[in-house]
Amino acid sequence: MARKILNFILRDGLIHLIQLLTALLPNSYITTRIRGMLIGPLLGSCGKNFRIASGVILNCPGRLHLGDNVYIAHNVWINAVGTIIIDSNSIIGPMCVLASSKHLYENHQATHKGAFSPIRIGKGVWLASHVIVTDGVTIGDGALVGAGAVVTHDVKCRYMVGGVPARRIKRL
Repeated sequence: MARKILNFILRDGLIHLIQLLTALLPNSYITTRIRGMLIGPLLGSCGKNFRIASGVILNCPGRLHLGDNVYIAHNVWINAVGTIIIDSNSIIGPMCVLASSKHLYENHQATHKGAFSPIRIGKGVWLASHVIVTDGVTIGDGALVGAGAVVTHDVKCRYMVGGVPARRIKRL
């Protein structure tokens, strides 16, 4: 228990402190790059040229693994309890939600018990703004997810999907 508290203070607390201290800076290329250099070493793993905008919330950052040239836009919520992998050259648009866990529903009511499944975002994927990706989903390389989509099932490589729930629009 003491180790978990210490880990929270050193990793999670430090990430929040970095976000707080840089919150007043604009979301320009330079400041998102500075945040990425400061936060990247605190993640499970992080490639080169990581950029992260302000207002991003990272739950369980030790289970978040990023490739090279990943960009996470402002006000994104990432819950990596069940592990999240974002491959190289991917863009996570503003106000997206990546949730690798869910509450369980028992006896006709929601519980505080959870189930966890990893999320994998392939190389060169673009999640437009307000996209929600649920637990257990894999999004293939080169896919594009349209704004406001809710992704509840796997997306094949080089497909555009959109809607609620997300459905295939066309092959790219």
